[in-house]
Order: sequence, then structure tokens, then C-alpha cells
Amino acid sequence: MKHLNQVYRIRGETISRFRYLRLDKNERVTNFSNYFLKKLKNKLNSFYLSAYPEIEKIYTLLSKSLKINKEMIVITPGSDMAIRNCFELFVKPKKKIITLSPTFSMVGVYAKIFQAKQVEIKYDRNLNLELGKLINNIDKKTSLIIIANPNSPTGTIIAKNVLLKIIKKANLKKVPILIDEAYFGFFKETYISYVKKFSNLIISRTFSKTYGLAGVRAGYLVANYKIAKALYKLKPMYEISSLACLIVEEILKNKKIFYTYAKEVQLGKEYFIRELIKLDIQYLKSYANFIHIKLDKKKERFEKMLKTKNILVRKGPGVIGYEGFLRIGLGPKQEMQKVISSLRKLNS
Repeated sequence: MKHLNQVYRIRGETISRFRYLRLDKNERVTNFSNYFLKKLKNKLNSFYLSAYPEIEKIYTLLSKSLKINKEMIVITPGSDMAIRNCFELFVKPKKKIITLSPTFSMVGVYAKIFQAKQVEIKYDRNLNLELGKLINNIDKKTSLIIIANPNSPTGTIIAKNVLLKIIKKANLKKVPILIDEAYFGFFKETYISYVKKFSNLIISRTFSKTYGLAGVRAGYLVANYKIAKALYKLKPMYEISSLACLIVEEILKNKKIFYTYAKEVQLGKEYFIRELIKLDIQYLKSYANFIHIKLDKKKERFEKMLKTKNILVRKGPGVIGYEGFLRIGLGPKQEMQKVISSLRKLNS
């Protein structure tokens, strides 16, 4: 129990974000169509409240969508639980894990909960990772490597030739490596096909980002048969709720929603960058659905200005030297125009 004293968790917000333009947590920021919502409402009945979930149909749909045998898939209540499952399977107290820093905050939380020896691979002032340190630290004493690609909160990626080099060395040393693809869709490169080639590779995905279902809490893992079978044993009695099954089923049957929103965000991103250039505002290249802009001394004033307009944003990439940056979630053009309007006033 004493090791839990090192774990710092903050309670959730007491003020609702319902009426805000939520550019702070990388969520979907436009409403689903009335057509899609009506389809859900028409299917919703007492069964989805009173009956235990029927999850196998989701496995079948995912299998068809990913073109992978469903025995290689494990559904999870969000990708954070997918990460936890990998800790449960591979990490014992005092064993070494390799992670990026900064990265998804739950990685550090789980490292403390499972009492792992965390080797953090940091970013330099040019937002380059210490990749030599990462590769050199992979040895037989390593119990797990976790890499988010793209990474949050930095928005950066690891080049494919380098990431494959990391995967290959980890495979040679028989070290499991988890690639978190939470932002797949906004970034199109995926390593799912490599799970058949590398027995140590695990991929995690979520329905929270490009699918826009952050409130549903659903995700999944993909791995070779042996690892997937072991991870499946760690699942709760039912991976996700009956309501989550209903919504995930409908979204998987309506893939146009996924592709349309990804395209809208890309167009919104292109518009936003064009306007930032006109305003002479520095930004950091991002491969996810958020971008960092440099405001320096104007940062806090801009945050307050946006909040008066019911727009929420977040702190920057969390790397030394980038304290003057704000993270702005990306959405379709009409949403980004609201931020640009405020930036023009800030600069006037």
C-alpha cells in the first residue's frame, strides 16, 4: 500500500463542460448528425439497460474491419485500460519499463501502481527524442516498452524506419512493445499488420478520438494469438456495457462518420495553420487532432479571453523550453474560425 503514496490523482471537474467548445481534451467537437442519433434512439430499448452485454458481435465487426482474426483482438473499456492490461500481464515490481516523457498521463500512473522501474525517454529543446537512449536500454531485463505514435501531449511521431528498428530490437530481446495508436485516423500510418510478423508487438486503439466516442469508453488491443489469449484472460466479465456495444456497433457499420470527421478536422487544421501564418504566430507541427501555438506572455490572457467565449484549451507540450505554448484541439473549419477570431483580437 505504501507505494500508492507516490500516485497523484486529481478528481474530475465539478463544473460541466457541456456548453463549452471543448478544445482541451482532443474530443470530437461537433455534434453527431440527427440521422445517426435517431438511428441509435430507434434501437435503444429496455434490453440495453437490463441485459448483460452481447460483445461477440463487436469482435466480429472489428475482425472484418481490421481484416484480422478476432482471436487476435481484445476489447477494452478505453485504451487506458488496454495499457493497464499490458502492465498486468508483463510488469512485476522493480522491473524495467521504457516509456516516452511526456506521454499519456496514465502510463506514469500505472508505472507507480505496478512499482515499475520507469526509464523515461525525454524530448530535447527541438522536440527530438533521445532515441539512442531508448534503443540502448532495450535488454532482457526490460519487461515492457510503451510508445504512443502519435504521442500526446507533444503531437510528434517516430519515423517508421526508426520505430521498426525499435520493434525489431525488442523482438530480438523478447521484450513486448505496445504501440498506442489512439490518434489513428488523424494520422494514417498504422502498425497493426506487423503483429503477424513480430510476436512481441501489441497495438492499442480507442473509439474516443477519430470515432468521437470519448463518452462511451471503448477501445481494443491487437496482438498475436498467444499474447491476445493472455490479455483476454485479464478482461473483466464484460469488456464494455450494453449501451457501449450498441453505439460501437452502429459506428462500425457507419464508417463514413469516421472518414468524414477525420477529413473535416484535416481541413480545419489546414485553415488554422494558414491563419496562424498570416498572424505571424509560431506553431508546432502536429500529427494528431491538436496543435501547439506560441503566445508567451499573452498565453494566460488568451486563455481567459477564450473562456469568456466558452472555449476551453490546454497547456502546451510539457517539454522544457515550451512553457509559452498553448495546446488547441482541432475541429472542423467553422470551430477553428472562433479561435482565429480571438487571436486576431489578441494581436490587435
